Amino acid sequence: MKKRISFKLFRTVVWRGLCQMAESVGKLFGYKGEGSFAKVVWRIFAGCGALLLLMFTSVMLYGFITEIVIDEFAESVGLCKREPWKEIHISNNVVHQRFYNAKSRLYNEATGKVMIEGLDWVVTSDDKDSLAVFAKDGKRGYVNRFTGEIAIPAQYTRAWVFCEGLAAVEKDRQLIFIDHSGNVVIDKGFEVYFNDDAYGFKNGYCIIRDKVTGKFGLIDRKGEWVLEPEFDNIHPMDSFVRVYKDDLEGLYSIKMEEMFAVQYQEIYMTDSTIVARGTDDIAAIYDLEGNVLHPMVIDDVEVLEYPTKKYHIVQDEEEGELIDHVYAVANCMSYKVGATYARGHYGLLSPQGKRLTPPIYTKIEAIAANRYLCQPQGVILDDNGNQVKQ
Repeated sequence: MKKRISFKLFRTVVWRGLCQMAESVGKLFGYKGEGSFAKVVWRIFAGCGALLLLMFTSVMLYGFITEIVIDEFAESVGLCKREPWKEIHISNNVVHQRFYNAKSRLYNEATGKVMIEGLDWVVTSDDKDSLAVFAKDGKRGYVNRFTGEIAIPAQYTRAWVFCEGLAAVEKDRQLIFIDHSGNVVIDKGFEVYFNDDAYGFKNGYCIIRDKVTGKFGLIDRKGEWVLEPEFDNIHPMDSFVRVYKDDLEGLYSIKMEEMFAVQYQEIYMTDSTIVARGTDDIAAIYDLEGNVLHPMVIDDVEVLEYPTKKYHIVQDEEEGELIDHVYAVANCMSYKVGATYARGHYGLLSPQGKRLTPPIYTKIEAIAANRYLCQPQGVILDDNGNQVKQ
């Protein structure tokens, strides 16, 4: 006669199995479960373990059923539509969608058509080029951002956005430039430098590192060097190209004409002028064609004071009464050239604001109404800037 298995019998067998398992685990750690008290403890322990296991299994089963079974089945038969948690439009109609199940796609809202499944990411260029670069399955390609159709298949290990009609891609460990049809336009044996994050043309030029020296240069749209790779850094701007070498700066025009050799500690532009500061701390102002407007920029003026033979009493909380000099204002002032407080050079300035000396001193202090000690030379000047004979 076949024995019927009831739910009560099943529960009893499972319970005893959990208790025996808990007891076995305890024995591994040297606990001897003997006596009625030990059995009660192990039963409680087994009950807690069974409850935790049941809760964990329930959560996993619920997630699997709701997120995979029901969701996938419902969408496949058209009962529901999964909504994306993030959408990024790359044009009016084409959108990159991401879903909670980690899936993503490129979707054309106008046609209701899924253009690319399993898309990792897509990036458009700043100049709103018609092609956007995308990544899928570890490869890069290009998609028409207005239609969502693939223009250049994903075949490159690395790729950058189109700039001025050309895009840099890495293929077979070489850096090449392609056009919108995927045709190779520049192939000069360049290599992708490991920490450079952009290769884009600006005003007809692109920054490239030399694979041997690691120095920067500029190439044109034919891949020819217009600035040899000899600079530590290059910063293209709208109308100029700023270059850096050995902690000094230089400036080129957009036509690659050298306006300022690499011998200035600082060069910066305003809307209508160029300010270039040399290693002597003297800054001059030029127009945008490089013509001198002001040969010297005075950065600061200081009134000089000298100690007289008179004294006065100063009260100090810790040391009591102190005797200090009475100071008076000297006839001349000092002026400073230098962009920072820590460094600069000084010259002597008349009361009328006329420069009496060039800024060749590191320090000027008044020692009398018409006498000035200048360092590091240690010379004394008079009110006319002439050296006083000792």
